[in-house]
Amino acid sequence: MCRRHALINLILFVGGLTFGNAESAESIVVNGGFENGLAPPWGTGLYSQGRPGWWNSSNCNSTAEVDERVAMEGIVSLYIANSSPRAAQVYGTTAQRIRIEPKRPYRITIWARGLELGSNGAVSVVVDDAWQVRPIALPKGSFAWTRLSGTFSLSADHADIRILSEDIGEAWIDDVRVEPLDTLIQ
Repeated sequence: MCRRHALINLILFVGGLTFGNAESAESIVVNGGFENGLAPPWGTGLYSQGRPGWWNSSNCNSTAEVDERVAMEGIVSLYIANSSPRAAQVYGTTAQRIRIEPKRPYRITIWARGLELGSNGAVSVVVDDAWQVRPIALPKGSFAWTRLSGTFSLSADHADIRILSEDIGEAWIDDVRVEPLDTLIQ
């Protein structure tokens, strides 16, 4: 009986090591799978103060809500519907501010699904205060769950992980992750 317990403990220990090594670094995005809804810290990025978790500019007609019927990871995803065609300053958005090391490279990944998105980048992920650094842009059209990723490095000590809808169509977003890469950019 003692040998059996020792063997079980050894299998559990080795299995734990294998599982631990297979796991990627912990994401610094909180609630990236929207399992807690579109709730803080979503809605805490630049320009978010005093606004709901998802907000629209210039009469954009977009909505975002947790979809309990469709998910890639976990049991829910963020569902975005936009009926406003692309135009200047017409968008819907939410953001989450995260702390980063200035000039360190980071990888951002998401799972996304699209239905009749009107253009490339109809939905994108923005990371900087000026909304210029967009490491992820969903492709035009309709597509099944796809893992998308990009890298970024900022001079600031923070990033606003902003989901931005700027054109017609529907999208589902799940498992938003940001992980530091190993090297620093000089």
